[in-house]
Amino acid sequence: MAKYLLLALNGPTSAEGDEQAYNSWYDETHLPGFKSIEGIRSARRYKVMRGKLPGLEAWPYLAVYEIETDNLAAVSARLAQELQSFPPTLDRARSAHLMAIQIGGDD
Repeated sequence: MAKYLLLALNGPTSAEGDEQAYNSWYDETHLPGFKSIEGIRSARRYKVMRGKLPGLEAWPYLAVYEIETDNLAAVSARLAQELQSFPPTLDRARSAHLMAIQIGGDD
């Protein structure tokens, strides 16, 4: 079965209280929603401490999702269907993601 890594780079909008609301939504709604989808093996969040992104400002948060499936299109369709609702405190203008397939390393 193929193994994938989905990295989500994002953060909250900048009004007072936005970071707390963003973190509550991510921990209480978004991560459990991800974990309920077949093929998602793990979902973890990280607070970025430092980083170097030439020409870019680093994102304040990173979410890492491990996916194991032989049908990435089906998993992607479920993600798009079930995880469409985002709070206004998620800074969508500065959100980014990367999908990668494992080609080596530990199993």
